[in-house]
Amino acid sequence: MIKSNNNLRDLEIKLGVEFKNVDVLRTALTHPSATNEMGVKRYVSNQRMEFLGDAVLDLVVANYLYSQNKEWNEGELTVESDKLVSGATLAKIASEINLDRYLILGKGLIAQSGRDNPSILAAAFEAVVAAVFIECGFETVNSMVTRLYTKYLYLVEEVKNSKKQLQEYLQSHGRPVPEYRTVDSIGEPHKLTFTVEVIIDEHVMGVGVGKKKIDAEQKAAHIALRALNN
Repeated sequence: MIKSNNNLRDLEIKLGVEFKNVDVLRTALTHPSATNEMGVKRYVSNQRMEFLGDAVLDLVVANYLYSQNKEWNEGELTVESDKLVSGATLAKIASEINLDRYLILGKGLIAQSGRDNPSILAAAFEAVVAAVFIECGFETVNSMVTRLYTKYLYLVEEVKNSKKQLQEYLQSHGRPVPEYRTVDSIGEPHKLTFTVEVIIDEHVMGVGVGKKKIDAEQKAAHIALRALNN
């Protein structure tokens, strides 16, 4: 059994999950660097759980995007999914729930500011997702991940509807409809990346980049909306 002075109840509250076997959660927080000092085998660290958590996260995010965006093709789903399960996003969510406070690290890694290491935070978050899945099943982990991802999922929805929102905003203020102008397209013919400007009253109000023109337009419109509302 891995011992720790951490008050894991505080973390359980943030996760919205109560563990019957808190050692499952404690293992998810244990970095391999701590195992030698604790006198336990390396496989008792969170590496195996990180593997499982990665797969569970992929499923939760893919299921959400698939069900909420029925008009998206495989490529669009893949692009947004990759963003949501990237190490950078996982590290941000880990920081938002203060996961760094609960990590069990080796002394050397602590001295090297391991608690602030994005890759360590991302891996620990994946392991925690696995712990919740093991302890409570898919329904609970799906609910937890969706809640922790709220603002990131909202941003996906917000960008997706930006062209419509921009046009409605301009119409309500008596201004002309926006003009979208493709200013660049680079890459192989079957794999282009587009850069699009949105022009309002002859002024460039936003620039977006995307694998499809519509994606670039949506991103440009999103930036224009933010500028108009500031």
